[in-house]
Amino acid sequence: MQLGKLNILLLALLVAAMVMIPCVSAVEEQQEQEKMIQADPKTDLAGYVPVDILSIDPSVKAATPYYYLLVLSDEGKKHLLDSIDAAEIIGDSGITATPDEKVSFKKSLKTLWMNYPVVSKTVKGSLGYPSYGGTVTTLTFSPSLKKEVHLSDAENSLLAKVQSRKQVSSDKIASGGVSPKWAGSPTHERISYWAASKESFPQPSTVSANAPVPDTWPAVLPEPFCTLYRSLNHYYSPNTGTGNAPSQTATYISAANSQYKAGSSYYTQAATSLGYASHFLEDVGNPMHTGKETEQYSNPWVHFNYEAYVGDRWYSSNFDTVVSNNNNYYWYTDWAAGNRALAGYSNGYLDTIYTKVYNKGQNWNLSQDTSIDAITQNLVLATAKYTNGLALYARIG
Repeated sequence: MQLGKLNILLLALLVAAMVMIPCVSAVEEQQEQEKMIQADPKTDLAGYVPVDILSIDPSVKAATPYYYLLVLSDEGKKHLLDSIDAAEIIGDSGITATPDEKVSFKKSLKTLWMNYPVVSKTVKGSLGYPSYGGTVTTLTFSPSLKKEVHLSDAENSLLAKVQSRKQVSSDKIASGGVSPKWAGSPTHERISYWAASKESFPQPSTVSANAPVPDTWPAVLPEPFCTLYRSLNHYYSPNTGTGNAPSQTATYISAANSQYKAGSSYYTQAATSLGYASHFLEDVGNPMHTGKETEQYSNPWVHFNYEAYVGDRWYSSNFDTVVSNNNNYYWYTDWAAGNRALAGYSNGYLDTIYTKVYNKGQNWNLSQDTSIDAITQNLVLATAKYTNGLALYARIG
């Protein structure tokens, strides 16, 4: 009799445990979701670090298409002069430059810098975007230049020849395949993985594996139209409104949401589509995907060096930690608009990143630069917050 009562008691406890297990799991899942916090991208400061920003005065940009050669730091000028010494060809003549010609080019360039001096003024930045309490340094022409500056045709011709110099190192970079990507590995994989995981989207590893894939999609067009087509799809300029990254993001996130809602048998397709959508969103988190088209066409090594730096230092500069520690998300129901918003954020750092990387020189060995690290941390953090929202949208629509 007592044995029967004991069995009944054990059975009751077993049933209670079976009832309680799903309840605990549901509570834990709810607690996990509660850790994710929606933030307003216009006012959010969480996790962003103070950074030092460069602002190039519009008068400098209006003076010459090659203004980026006028605003170089002393380090940048030295690297440029050294690159002239190393150049095989200067300009588009195809004729090897002689030692005397190289001396003449360097002398003319130094004269140009002396005739059009650029000065800087640094002030404390606001607590919000883009400096987050860092500094803003404005590069402008010296007050000694009393009138509006416009370089002559001869001066522009000189700068055009200098910027189109050909070196062994530049040939290697070109053959390495400079392409429109945001350091595909591991940047895309890691940001996409964490977004899917934090927002409880199924198969985060599948999302991660497919995030870099759009960089491999060929366009069936002859060069240079193939590269142009691919670049447009991975790009958006908030200044001109050109680029297809917003529409690509919107297309694939809509597919991901529809496939997710269709049920668990479609989760793999949904995760794949989310990976594609996150790719096009994350691309515009890279300032190089938001403008300076002419400059980057002339100097693709700047784009290449920055992306290689981010990929190479993803872990050692703690970019992955910034992403994995973030539990904020930005919410949009129109993800073309979300893409454009991230591009606007990213573009605010374009002058700074482009100039800082150019100053490092074409043969930069990717050694650590803490100022570039800080800006990149803010960029990957913003990109992660947008991608978190994208993953949540894929699940709940």
